[in-house]
Amino acid sequence: MPGSATINYPLQRRVAAKCLSLACMALCLVIWPFGARTSLAAATASQKHIIIAGSGTNLSITRLLANAFMHLHPDITIEIPESIGSKAAIHAVSDGAIPIGLISRPLEGNEKSLELMVVEYARTALVLGVHPTVPDDNISYKDLLDIYRGKKNRWKDGREIIVLTREPGESSIDLLAREIPGFAKVYNASQKAELWSTLRKDQVMNQTLAKTPYAIGISDLGTMTIEHLNIKPLRINGTVPSPKNIKNGTYKLVKTLSLIYKKNNLPAPAKLFIDFVQSPNATKLLIANGFASGK
Repeated sequence: MPGSATINYPLQRRVAAKCLSLACMALCLVIWPFGARTSLAAATASQKHIIIAGSGTNLSITRLLANAFMHLHPDITIEIPESIGSKAAIHAVSDGAIPIGLISRPLEGNEKSLELMVVEYARTALVLGVHPTVPDDNISYKDLLDIYRGKKNRWKDGREIIVLTREPGESSIDLLAREIPGFAKVYNASQKAELWSTLRKDQVMNQTLAKTPYAIGISDLGTMTIEHLNIKPLRINGTVPSPKNIKNGTYKLVKTLSLIYKKNNLPAPAKLFIDFVQSPNATKLLIANGFASGK
């Protein structure tokens, strides 16, 4: 209903399945009939129900933006299911299953040939976070590599480090591999040896990290701010993860959040939402919740 971006778990499964099998196309198109429209007045009732799905990193802030948008446009509803990931969102938009997808990484390889429009709307700090029981406040790149190797296995109070990580190909792991020399090699070796607990959803990571004493894991500043998560962000090489340090370039682990869509498959209500996300009011909402603007 207008006023809150709804979560629909059966819908999440349908969208995810769409990305695995083209046989689901007919069902998805029944759920979401597309068609070019030149005005909002011409939009059908189904087009005024917008389904937006994708990366877990995007969910919290996009739901806030959706709620603000629906307050301005009470005749339009936006539904945002739980995470299906950036890759699944790219396939779902490309195949016409949803009008707008959410990604937290750049398009890669063959994805660049899918003729998708990309709108960068927010940036958030990737956080190496710990449970509040951890006394340490800072971590260096060398510390992180040694933790993933199993070489550094104690916090400064002598407690054992509990390592929580994400699956190969996940956007945070890809970012760490791009920015930290040697991380990809160490991470791959740790995965091969099955050294650490691998969690496959942002929400599962955040929930597990928040309740596991002496654990270290991966989160993001925006989600931590919006959801008031019981996670302590570590300084990285002495630098605090913050919107200010994202903007001045001193904090290097930054995730760019984007909307993706197909230009010729965008209903008028969906275009209205994309325009709103780039508005000054949306920027104020981003800043108030620990994000930097997209550019």
